[in-house]
Parts: sequence; C-alpha cells; structure tokens
Amino acid sequence: MRISKIISVVAAVVLMITQTMTAYANENVIHLYEGEASADAWTCPLTIPVPDTSIYAEGNKIAVKCASDDAPYFVLTSYSGGETWASLLPDDASGDTYYYSYEAMTDAFGTDFSLLDYISVMAANTPVTVYSIDMVMGGSTAETPEEEDREHISRVVGYLPDWSYQTYGKLDFSALTHMNIAFCNPDSNGDLSCYIPDIEMKNIVSEAHSNGVKVMAALGGGGGCDGYLPLLDTPEEMTDFNEKIIAYCEKYDLDGIDLDIELGSNHEIWNYYADWVASLRILCDEYDYELSTASAQWVAVKVSPETFGLFDFINVMAYDNDADESSHCDMDFTQTSLKYFNIQKKIPKEKLVLGVPFYGRGYTSDGKLDWNSYISFAELIEKDKDNYNRDLYNDIAYNGAATMAKKCDIAKEYGGIMIWELSQDAAGAYSLLSVIKEKLSVAVSVTGDVNADGEFSIADAVMLECWLLGSGEITDWQAGDLCRDGIIDVFDFCRMREKLTA
Repeated sequence: MRISKIISVVAAVVLMITQTMTAYANENVIHLYEGEASADAWTCPLTIPVPDTSIYAEGNKIAVKCASDDAPYFVLTSYSGGETWASLLPDDASGDTYYYSYEAMTDAFGTDFSLLDYISVMAANTPVTVYSIDMVMGGSTAETPEEEDREHISRVVGYLPDWSYQTYGKLDFSALTHMNIAFCNPDSNGDLSCYIPDIEMKNIVSEAHSNGVKVMAALGGGGGCDGYLPLLDTPEEMTDFNEKIIAYCEKYDLDGIDLDIELGSNHEIWNYYADWVASLRILCDEYDYELSTASAQWVAVKVSPETFGLFDFINVMAYDNDADESSHCDMDFTQTSLKYFNIQKKIPKEKLVLGVPFYGRGYTSDGKLDWNSYISFAELIEKDKDNYNRDLYNDIAYNGAATMAKKCDIAKEYGGIMIWELSQDAAGAYSLLSVIKEKLSVAVSVTGDVNADGEFSIADAVMLECWLLGSGEITDWQAGDLCRDGIIDVFDFCRMREKLTA
C-alpha cells in the first residue's frame, strides 16, 4: 500500500484524543491513552497529539495493549518537519501488549523527535481494539513476562528425506531429539506412504528410539501438497483421512505428526486447515503423539494464532528468502522470521524451533535468487574445505560453521534448531550437525523416565507417586509431563500407569 493512500485512510478514520499525560505511582510508565478504540484492518482507531516530545528518548519504549490477531503498526507523524509519516511493527511482546523500541522508532522516523506532532495505532491485516498506550521509561516493561519460571527445551529436529534415507546408517542420532521422515504423503484414497522400504523404515525408527529420538511423519513438503484438499473438504473425508494418518503412525511406531503444508495464502485448503489441526490435536492427545508444523511467513498468513497454539512446536523455515540479494539465510532473516511468529502470531519463544539450511543457493547477475542453484554443504566442502567457516562461495550463499554456531546461540533463547536436511551434511570434522550438538548439548528425555535412568519402568511410577504424596523429588520434569499441559499432576500418573500396563 502506498504511503499517500495509507495517510488518506488514516485521515479518514482518525479519532482525535487529547489527554494530559500522567505518571503511574512508580514513575516508570507515562500514561498516554486508556480506553477502547477499535478499527478494521488497515485503518486507524486513534491518533494522539504529542505535547511532550522529550519522553521519546533512548532506553524508552512504547507499550500498546490491544486485542488483535496481528500486531498493529505504531505510527509517528510530523507536519512540523514537512509531513513525515513513519510506521513500525513491534520488536517485542508479552501477552496482549506489544512493545516498540526507541531504536525502531528512530530507524523509521529519525532522531529529531522535536518534529513529532502525532502518534497513532493502525491495524494490520486484521481489526484491532486498543486499550492503552504507554511510554515505558528506561526500557522496563509494564507487564514483566514470567519467563523465569518457563522451561526452555532445546530441540534438535532433523528432516530425513525419503529420497536419500540411506544416510541414517552413518548418522549421529545422539545429536537429535526428533527426526522427521520427509515426506509421507497420501494417494487419492488418503493412504500414506513414502519411498523408504518397510524394513528400512522400521530400522530407522528402532535406531532412533534406542537413542531416545522421537520420529515424526512429515506430511506435505514443497511440491507434495496438491493431493490434500480433496481429503479435507468435508467432515467425513477429514475424519477418514485422520484415521489413516494415525494408522500409518501406529504401523511404524512413530511418535507424532509434522504438517508441512506449503501452499499459497489464496489456496482453498486454508478454509479447512484450522479444523484439520484441531481434529489432529485431539487424536494426538489420545495416542500420546506430538504435533508440530513447519512454516514460513508466506505460508503462515492464513493461520491464526489460535491454530498455531495447538501445535507442540513450530519449525520456522528461516531460509529461501528470495527478497534478499546476497543471502537467503542470513542472521537478519533469522531474527525477522522468529519475531514474526513470536510477535505477529503470538507463539511463545519456547515453542519456536529455528530452521537452518544444510545447503546453499546462488544468485543471478541481477541479484535474484537462483532456484536452480541448490548445492549441499557436503558438496561445498568437497569443492573447498575452507568453505567450512565461510558463508559465501562463488556466489553461493549458505551457513558455515561459525554462523551455525551463532544461530545455535539464538536457538537457545527459543525452542531449539530444525535442520533441512540431514543427508546434506558433511562428514567427520566438517559436520554442521556436530557444531549444533556441541552448542546445544542435546540431552534427550525418555517419556515417563522421571528418575532419568534412561528407561521407562515401574520405578518411575513409584517416584512420581512419592512426589505426588509429598515424600520425594522428580529428577526429570520434562519426562514426567506425559499430558503435555505444562504441569505434573495425578493425570500424568494415570497416563503413566496406562502406558506401563498396556
């Protein structure tokens, strides 16, 4: 949308509210607006004059409390300096409050806030209702997120492609927490299959389980999603298809389902996607399966925060960025992708798994991403072993070991690392998976193994019972949360007894 058009939209619906700024008792927050102002998508619920520009200072941030499926824009307007109009998205969030930093404001507006006349809040893709706008002094937050009590799990999720599955024979399973079989797709009747022979599939699952690694059936993939809509567009077809998905997981003793539906935002499948995920969530809870998804910004447009909230974790595909002219997977795109899902889609950080590429892509002479230039990291090492620590080689952009280590540091703040894909890794001392293993120090929990002895047995039930009665401690809390509801209670004990007596 052109700026002139947006300004005209804002002008047409602007609500002028003049209110004297008052400070809270702790003097850390300056109150700019309180009430209830609503607007449709791409319109503005309120505009407020700025009587004191001195509060727009380094270390301070704007906090907007609102109800919306998409984070709203914070808009700064100046007529004093010749009609400057700047908008920015939040760079942090907590619950229903979005934060816009001084640094983000200066990037959009400039540093001379003496020219600032008005501030506004504008809806993005969905309607917004604004309840308050505050200036938070010194970078503190009006509502402190309770992250200290939140356990962060460092998952390492590796996709194993069915067209090169043989790599599992030399794979370091101890570096992984999850392996996703890519891809298990349906025929016209909804029966799932992949190109891995039955005996090899069972060997892969057995080897993974012996190392405490969960194996998921990844459904979809780039170019593999065309057959899904006819299986989902009526309740009866959806129910039948879901039963076949579960039967496939049971056949191979899998641990969960990963949805990798890569279709454009205008595709009709999104009309049924929320119901599909909700129905799979119920089944996964019943069968003690995990449910995850792989998603990117262009895929996530039609997926609501509520639907994303039904997944145990989200694999963020922070690669193949065709908007950049030098790298499809640089650090900026990593941060942008994670912030989009965390802030725009309201997904907690610990449920976001950072996707990294074990491959590179090249660029054309005019700076466009060359989709035909795909090359694995193993091939890059074969060409030149010095590529191990590079991110660019003969116009091929990728992530070398040094950058991969930095991405692991970011992943520690979120839910871990996802790899596309395992067969592309280099061997021995040049392995990127080894870098990830060293940085994330993967420690795998066996479901139900609360005493952390490496196996699930009656001893774990005894330990959990003692803890529930107040006479003992649990060694591994993650393993004890069998219901995956974030707490350990009698329901987990009942689930443990069911599994032990099954």
